[in-house]
Amino acid sequence: MKIALLQCNSITGDVAGNMERILENVQQAAAAGAELCVTPELALCGVAPGHYLCAEDFAEGCRKALDHMAEALKGGPALLVGAPVPSVYASGLLSNAAVLVHKGTWQVASRKIYQSGQSGAQGSGPDAEDSRYFDKGISCGILTLGGWRMGVVLCEDAHSEEEAFWKTRYASGHNPLMELVQRGVDALIHMAAAPYSEGAQAAGEHMLSHVAARHHVHLLSVNLVGGNDSRIYNGQSLVFDPTGQLLARGKAFEEDVLVVDTAPSAPGGASSGVKAPEPLCASVEEDCWRALTLGTRDFVRKCGAEKVIVGLSGGIDSSLVCCVAVEALGAENVTGVLMPSPYSSEGSVTDALSLAQNLGVVTVALPIEPAMTAFTQVLAPGLDLFEARPGDTTFENLQARIRGTLLSSLANRAGALVLNTGNKSEAAMGYSTLYGDTVGALAVIGDLTKTQTYAVARWYNAHKGEQIIPQQVFDKAPSAELRPGQKDEDSLPPYAELDPVLEDLLLPATPPVGDNSSPLRLEVRSKLFMAEFKRRQEPLALFISRMPFGAGWQAPVAGRYRLP
Repeated sequence: MKIALLQCNSITGDVAGNMERILENVQQAAAAGAELCVTPELALCGVAPGHYLCAEDFAEGCRKALDHMAEALKGGPALLVGAPVPSVYASGLLSNAAVLVHKGTWQVASRKIYQSGQSGAQGSGPDAEDSRYFDKGISCGILTLGGWRMGVVLCEDAHSEEEAFWKTRYASGHNPLMELVQRGVDALIHMAAAPYSEGAQAAGEHMLSHVAARHHVHLLSVNLVGGNDSRIYNGQSLVFDPTGQLLARGKAFEEDVLVVDTAPSAPGGASSGVKAPEPLCASVEEDCWRALTLGTRDFVRKCGAEKVIVGLSGGIDSSLVCCVAVEALGAENVTGVLMPSPYSSEGSVTDALSLAQNLGVVTVALPIEPAMTAFTQVLAPGLDLFEARPGDTTFENLQARIRGTLLSSLANRAGALVLNTGNKSEAAMGYSTLYGDTVGALAVIGDLTKTQTYAVARWYNAHKGEQIIPQQVFDKAPSAELRPGQKDEDSLPPYAELDPVLEDLLLPATPPVGDNSSPLRLEVRSKLFMAEFKRRQEPLALFISRMPFGAGWQAPVAGRYRLP
């Protein structure tokens, strides 16, 4: 039987547009001989629809789309599409369902089962959000088509089998997966929307291969692709044979129509007509780069914008963000803004200009000294009311806020979005200025530590085969340049020491990194907790780690971590 996995990029809420894209993919699959097409979960309405589901006409719009698809596919292949439908378990709720569209009609084939108490970043993601609007689900359905009995699975995913649907026995006493196996299925169809995070693809492939081999069934897993707010979906849909051998893998970070033939062509059971699986990315840095590029492109375009504004300081953070923006949107849609102060080094300006020239980006220079002078004069009567304090950063922060105002004003005129250039290390330590460094619609590298930022930037230059990001940007000591001779290490531990401790605090390792009571660890932990109020006011960040701020990791804002 030929089955097509439609690895589509849905826009949340755009039911009409998503329907059209799915039908186009079905036509492509039909031309390749597919008898059944399968989409990721919620492909019709888009992933994590949230309160859209409460709008009185939204569910009705999905029903009309299903009616239209049934009519359009009367003579075409069967389609298994992810969509919200009215619940049969809980009045007033919906079910996250797999709907079979076939021979001019449609019917619910399976409903998603939500677990409670899911741990980890993924458990705090779209599944946790959607569970407020959808019923919990009870069991999975079986689809009979072309002589095949296929169990249809929509479930929460996890990085380890012990935490996943695939092994969990529920409090009610039954195991939904074993229930399918005991009822006799030839294959499992897994409709997924699993967000990208570092290492998740390899872990997921290992787990699903084990499931296919253990239960001796074909396993077809179709995953969403595209950016949705902070989350990025990497596609890479999978097909395993009953021995657990990988037969096919969809493209990474791209839409794809993956057609496989489950008919055995040899006594060993290998499937015929299957091309070699698409390769995995060659490195963590390549994975990260492609995720950031896709996430940025989709965020900007799905927000209805085309152009972006990037503040260029000549540092590694703004350099990498500008490179991502050009890759995602094209140089013609990116404007670089240089905003030197009296404390800016000549090298920072020339490095920023060199980068922009290498990328083909238009720049504008807006020196901020006149604005600094004007603000100082205007503020003087107010500042005189308060006694100066040691370590006062009023005028340092003023520079960042002036820059934030300039970027936002240019974005207003251009009808563009500002891309924030802060990284995760700075956010963790509170090393940023509210309403200044935190300005922007999207924090492109907000989930990359400083160490990771350097690594991805080096990979980018190597990938391009030339020094797009000037070598001087890598060589200079990181600095905000808000006062003469300032360096980041005046306020923070060296990033090479800070970042491993930070990552361990966010996602504890066994054994822990270093001494739990070391001064460095205590300093990092203290600043990490104290800076939560700033992180709550920062823009959306693209999630690439297993424990991003705002999803997997949170702390109280008005708290005080103090033990006896």
